[in-house]
Amino acid sequence: MPVPKKIKVGIQYFTVVQRNKDDDGMMNDGSYGYTLDGQNLIVIDSEMPESKKKVTLFHEVMHAARMTWENQTKPGPKASFEDWEHYFIGIWETSLLMVIRDNPDFLRWLLKDEGN
Repeated sequence: MPVPKKIKVGIQYFTVVQRNKDDDGMMNDGSYGYTLDGQNLIVIDSEMPESKKKVTLFHEVMHAARMTWENQTKPGPKASFEDWEHYFIGIWETSLLMVIRDNPDFLRWLLKDEGN
C-alpha cells in the first residue's frame, strides 16, 4: 500500500510528496519531513523505512491539524497547566477524529503491520 498522496484536514486537502536531501534543500538539516501551511503541502523523506514514514506523516498531519484548527485565543501567561492542557486537547479532539474519519486509506496505511 503506497504512501497517501492527499490527506483531508478539516475542509482543506494537503498534498503529500516524498523527497530526499538531493532534490529538496529543506531536507538537508536532518529533518524527516515538514509541512507548508500556505501551500497545503506535506513533504516526507523518501529514503526512510516505511515504519518511520508512518510516524513522520502522522507527525506532519498533526502540524496540519494544529494549523487548521488552532484557536487564536490562547490561555494567558499566568494560566494554569490545566488551562493549557485543555487548550491543546481541544485542538486535537475534533481535528484528529475528523482526519481519521475523512481519510480511510491513510488510516489503513498507518495501521498496516509491516512485520506481516
